[in-house]
Amino acid sequence: MRLFAAIVPPREVLDEVRRVVQSVNEPMAAPPQGRGLLRRLSARSSGGGAHAAGRATVTAAPTVAPTTPELDAVEAPQMYLPLTGFGNVTLGDSVKLASVLRNEAATWQRTELVFAGGAALEFAGDECVWVKIEGDVDGLKTIGRGVPQAVQRVGYFVDRRQFRPWLSVGSITDQTTAPYLERLVAALDDFRGEPWTADAVCLMKWLPDAEREQFEVMERMPLR
Repeated sequence: MRLFAAIVPPREVLDEVRRVVQSVNEPMAAPPQGRGLLRRLSARSSGGGAHAAGRATVTAAPTVAPTTPELDAVEAPQMYLPLTGFGNVTLGDSVKLASVLRNEAATWQRTELVFAGGAALEFAGDECVWVKIEGDVDGLKTIGRGVPQAVQRVGYFVDRRQFRPWLSVGSITDQTTAPYLERLVAALDDFRGEPWTADAVCLMKWLPDAEREQFEVMERMPLR
């Protein structure tokens, strides 16, 4: 079974984020060329950007409404903050991982956070739109760094790339336009949600027979 560790925010704050994404649903006239995100996206779509060889292309200015969604949006029940993946593990190894994470989680403090701000296509190969996190981000990063370090002590060497305090709200499609994406990021930049507490690390399992990649929570491991 494929396992990973994550923090799952409360459903009510995820619903807030989802409503912001859903509010940006009508095509509009393109803003002037050369401003902010639109300029970056137009450069990507013209051939020199990270998406030139990828599956999705961002076009600069629509003349008609797109016939397919401009965002492959993540539904609120499927949103989470990924900490690290463990790949395919046996049942015995899953018990060992759970034990290590359970003990370590009890040493990390709960963190007070809030969703605020937006970003998109932030690094090479990135096809996501993100809502950012404010508050006790240092405490959140301590947890993000701590999970790989904890499992390494028992022989699991996992991806230790820098943890990002962002939540994916969706990914671009081959119908995504730069004006739509600029409006979506602007809406997220203007958004500030209700405060929430990260109070547990979750050990998650991917469901192999689901139509889309979905997961279930195997265990919630409370923080201190």
